[in-house]
Amino acid sequence: MCIKVSKQLSISSWNVNGLFKRISGNRVCKLDDDNICQIMTADIVGLSETHIPTNEILNYDGYKCFVNCRSSDSNKVRGGLATFFKKEILSGVKLMDKTMDDIMWFKLDKTFFSFDRNVFLCFLYIPPSNSSYTLRTNFDKQIFEKLEADIAKYSISGDVILMGDLNAHINCKELDFITNEVDDSLDNFLPTNYVADSVCKFRNTQVHQKTNNYGKLILDLCTESQLRILNGRTLGDSKGKITFYNHNGVSIDDYCLCSSEFLPNIVNFSVGQFEPTISDHCPISITIHSQLVNKSCDNYVKPTLRRVKWTTKREEIFKSNMLKVNFGTINSDVDNLTQKIEANNTCNSNVTQSVNDTVSSISSILYNAAFLSNTNKTPGKTKRSKRRKIKKPYYDNECESKYRSLKSLTRKLCTEPWNDSLRHKVLYNKKELNKLIRKKYRQFRHKMIKQIIDSNNSCPNDFWNTIKKLKKGELQGS
Repeated sequence: MCIKVSKQLSISSWNVNGLFKRISGNRVCKLDDDNICQIMTADIVGLSETHIPTNEILNYDGYKCFVNCRSSDSNKVRGGLATFFKKEILSGVKLMDKTMDDIMWFKLDKTFFSFDRNVFLCFLYIPPSNSSYTLRTNFDKQIFEKLEADIAKYSISGDVILMGDLNAHINCKELDFITNEVDDSLDNFLPTNYVADSVCKFRNTQVHQKTNNYGKLILDLCTESQLRILNGRTLGDSKGKITFYNHNGVSIDDYCLCSSEFLPNIVNFSVGQFEPTISDHCPISITIHSQLVNKSCDNYVKPTLRRVKWTTKREEIFKSNMLKVNFGTINSDVDNLTQKIEANNTCNSNVTQSVNDTVSSISSILYNAAFLSNTNKTPGKTKRSKRRKIKKPYYDNECESKYRSLKSLTRKLCTEPWNDSLRHKVLYNKKELNKLIRKKYRQFRHKMIKQIIDSNNSCPNDFWNTIKKLKKGELQGS
């Protein structure tokens, strides 16, 4: 027999401040970092500000990547998007549009994912309004005009989801919807088919921020297209967590917006952990109800029962616990049950219920005596703390200690985002860690080169053995 099981689809977005970083002149990919691997478990992952050229090919095991690189006349590459889809869902995904820099549209097929309508997913990055690129190209005006046109086009045949770094600041008191309250003054402005929203919850933000120009444009887009901001009003982010940390302060720059009719499909929205070694932005993620899959009952795995390795000491504890039990009530129940059975009332449903209750009571007594009162842990495999895999030979205990200190401060900062001194301390420690890693890499490289030269002069066999021991890319720091 098969049963229908609802599957959930996870989507993540992260401004990574460049997918590659430099260590003593060598290019290192952040996709190999354990911290970024944590979000690369989602079904769909959108990375912004990748800073990769048009000829760059990105590969990640189990995923297919779509890129939209920003065209540039200079050698310095900025912006750029990279979107990863798990290969098992590729048949339900179609690239719709990437004609403009820093914006990509995909269609999630309603039949494949069992949606009521097709879902049009957009990953985008809107550069700051005061950046040289925006001022030179007037990009902000272009991208908002395209957004408005695309949303109007795709909303006709499906629901819309927008995710990315919008560089928008929106005050939580600013509404992104029109209430159900009757206002005659709006009759001449709203279309006749406009349905007022019944959003039951206003948004929250962890810190106060004023609405900037981008924020006003986003709010206008929401009210016109009936999109809703998920930050600060959804399960998983009821507080409206910070998504951006730097020396100047903290703010909420990364958003997820979706069609109001699609809100019942949203399971949760969350803001990930701040990882200063990767980016000054936090990743954001949503989980949505997806396809119904057939699951065979034959594949049902019976839950593992709790087991005890019996010892003499445990036997004595069990006996001691049993002596503390008051069996008066149990004896009385058993006597009453015996009388009912002897009275030939076995067909009575009350007798069956009494038997079940009595057996359950006795089982509970035995279980409590064996487990709940036994404070000794079962001998066996001890749970080991998870340690990061150190992939770089130059990354020693000193680097790891400094990294863990930085992580501890970062976790504290996430609970106290308004603490300016703590924020500056985190960013300072991040800078010091990067300096230390570069220093260790230079020392390692110098040591290996010296070892190769010495072995070449003394013994050719040692020279080639040293070369063979080096894994590919170790001298390049990747």
